[in-house]
Amino acid sequence: MKSLFRVLLMALMFVGCTIDTHEDSPDPDESSLVRVGDCLPSFSVDYLTSDGTGVFSTGRLTGRTVIVFFHTSCSDCQRELPELNDYYLRHRSEPGFQMVAIAREESQESIAAFWQEKQLSIPYSPQADRRIFNLFATQTIPRVYICSSEGIVQWMGVENFTIDY
Repeated sequence: MKSLFRVLLMALMFVGCTIDTHEDSPDPDESSLVRVGDCLPSFSVDYLTSDGTGVFSTGRLTGRTVIVFFHTSCSDCQRELPELNDYYLRHRSEPGFQMVAIAREESQESIAAFWQEKQLSIPYSPQADRRIFNLFATQTIPRVYICSSEGIVQWMGVENFTIDY
């Protein structure tokens, strides 16, 4: 049965698939470098919001933290980002809550246009390369990590997912 699952998973990676990882289940996504139970890699990024700019750093976590990797031309990202924005709006007033969307190879201009068109509020960080993304995975977006204030990954979702955390 496991081999059938792996064959189906590999076939679906080319047409889209659902990978939803929880603490009690193994991560079937072999492209992940960071998984549930792992510590976040150390990094800092500048981010933009409608209110200005800021710095997100894994060295300064204050509560539940959500890290999103995306590219606005990705159809799965286009579908998931509005739902992630709803999650952000529901939780942003919680003490210590942080969320940042980190682009994979995308300019600030293209992200700003998409954010405005879709009326997104999530703080975002344009990245011209894959430097930050490569700390987490070798491929596949959107990718979401929910972490504790200690920097431990408690939940992750890859491609099509539902945040049930």
